[in-house]
Amino acid sequence: KQRDRIAITVWLYGRQVRKGNDKLVVSLGKDSAKSGSGGAISIFDTVLPPPLPIAESINQQQKEATIFVAIPSYRDIETFPTIKSLIETSNNPQRIYIGVVFQIDTSSNEEIEQFTSGNNHASCFKKYRWNQQTNLRTITIDHRHATGPCYARHLAQSLHRGEQYILQIDSHMRFRPGWDDYLIHQLNLCQEPSMSVLTTYPPNYDPPHGPGSHAETRGTILVPWKFDDKDGMLRQKGRLMNNVTGSNQDSSNIPCLLFAAGFNFSHSSLLELCPYDGKLHGLFFGEEISMAVRLFTNGVDLFAPPETVCYHKWKRNPLREKQGANSDNGGDASIDANGPTRGREASLNVVRMQLRGMGRGLGTERTVKQFEESLGVDFEKLELLKGCENVGLEDKAFVSSSQRIAGDDTTLSGGKEVGIAENDMSTVMSLVSQFMGNK
Repeated sequence: KQRDRIAITVWLYGRQVRKGNDKLVVSLGKDSAKSGSGGAISIFDTVLPPPLPIAESINQQQKEATIFVAIPSYRDIETFPTIKSLIETSNNPQRIYIGVVFQIDTSSNEEIEQFTSGNNHASCFKKYRWNQQTNLRTITIDHRHATGPCYARHLAQSLHRGEQYILQIDSHMRFRPGWDDYLIHQLNLCQEPSMSVLTTYPPNYDPPHGPGSHAETRGTILVPWKFDDKDGMLRQKGRLMNNVTGSNQDSSNIPCLLFAAGFNFSHSSLLELCPYDGKLHGLFFGEEISMAVRLFTNGVDLFAPPETVCYHKWKRNPLREKQGANSDNGGDASIDANGPTRGREASLNVVRMQLRGMGRGLGTERTVKQFEESLGVDFEKLELLKGCENVGLEDKAFVSSSQRIAGDDTTLSGGKEVGIAENDMSTVMSLVSQFMGNK
C-alpha cells in the first residue's frame, strides 16, 4: 500500500545563501564588491556592521586619549563577547581599559568559569595586542548580594583609574568599527564637551553572530513613552531617526533630555560631578530618569549621536528574571526578604523627591521645573504633554511615528519585526536541516 505523502514549502527571507569553496557562504549583494571579498563570507564568522564615519579632522591627541568602559554583568554569557567586540572594532585597542562587575553564583565553579573567564577570546585579544592582565579590572560578588543596576554601576565606576573618557554600557552589546574615534570626535563637537553626554538606546542584535553587515546605522533618540501605573515612574523608549540633519555627511549631535544607562559616553570628570548613586538599591525603573534630572540640574547637556554606534541585545536574560521581579524578594525562594530588591520602595521615594525638586544629587544650574517643561511631561499629574514624543523634532525626522524599536516591550531588529534574526542565517539553515532530517 502506498504511503500518504505531503509537500512542504519553506520560504527563507534574508540574504542569498549558496554553496562555495566547500562551505556555506552568504552573498552580500551589489555592494559586496566594495569589501574585496567577492561577496562571500563564512556564516560561521563574525560579520561586523558597517564602520562608522571618522572625520579627517580628528587629531593625534584624540586618537591616543584613553577610554574607560564600565560594565555591570549579571550572570551574562555575553559579557566577554561584548568585550571582544569592543576590542576588535576599536581603532586603538591599547587605550581601552575595561571595568567589569561580575554578579554570579560564586559557589559554582562552572558558573565562575562560564561567566568570568576570557580564555575563549585570548587569541582575539592577542591579535589586537590588548593585554587582559593590565587593561581589564574586575569585581566579583555573589548574585545573592546583588541589589540592582545602580549599585553595580557604582562599583563599576569605582574601577576607573584616571582615563580621560568613560563609556558606560551593558554586558550584552556589539559595536561598529571605529567606535572609539567616533565617540571622542562627536563629543568634542559639543559646545562644552566636558559638560556633555552622548546617550541613546541602541538598535537590537541577536547572538551569537551580532548585527551583521546590513545592520541599521541610522541614529536613535530617547523620547518619553508613558508613566507606569504601579510605580509612577516615567518610561522612555528609543525612536529611529531619518537623517535628522538632512545630510549623511552632517555629523551634528541631536539634543535630548533623557539618559540611557546602558549606553552613555562622556568626559570622566563627570564621575566627580554626577557619580552613580550606589545607595539606590533594588531600583530598576527609575535609575535613568534620576540620572537625567541630576545631570540636567547640574548643567550637563545630553545628545544623541547621529549614527548608531552599537547594538544591544534586548531579549531579557532569563537569569535576571528573578532579580528584576516585582515581588519583595525578587521571586526567588532561595533569597530572603533582604535580597536583590531590598530597598526598592525607599529608592523609588528618593527618585520621586528628586522629580519634585528635592533630595540628594540635584544641582543648582537649572531647575527640575525647567527639566519637566523642556521634556513635555507633568511629574505631579503623571501625564505626557502633546508632542513630547517628538522631542522638538518634526514628524519627518523619524522613520515612522508608530514604529516600535529599541527599549520597547517587543524586541525589534533594525526597525522591522522579525521572528528569526535576519543577520543570523546559520540559525535558519540549522532549523531547516533539523526539519529535513526528521522528515
